Amino acid sequence: MTKGFELRANRLAWAGLIPFVVSAVLGSFNLWTELLLQAFLVYSAVILSFLGGIHWGLAMAGKLARPERKLVLCMAPPLAAWLAVAFLSELIALPVLAASYLLWLNYDLTQVTNPWYERMRRPITFVVAGTHFIWFTVIMTALRIA
Repeated sequence: MTKGFELRANRLAWAGLIPFVVSAVLGSFNLWTELLLQAFLVYSAVILSFLGGIHWGLAMAGKLARPERKLVLCMAPPLAAWLAVAFLSELIALPVLAASYLLWLNYDLTQVTNPWYERMRRPITFVVAGTHFIWFTVIMTALRIA
């Protein structure tokens, strides 16, 4: 990979945090909470699915050992995201999604060994998980006050 590619990938990945962070911050101030929470959950599911798709592409390109098995494994993030958003309450979906991001990070870094990728993925994943925690706190606070 060229430095230009790494720089562009980093910039795009960090820019991808904007919907997570902005919705969590606005939600923590009780601004458009219901709308933003739903948008947050949908965006979270989309991004988690995208992370599984990275491995689909690597398997198809022959960049992973036992690619047939990896095709099945890379379906875990979108399935977890769909199940969480479609069938769980927001209060349960948020920690399920956060845990899915953290679990997939551990798997991801065993398969993609580029040092620049790990330097990018690890902090971004922690920010994403943190925004899920912020939303969880917003909901729990609203339930406690109500």
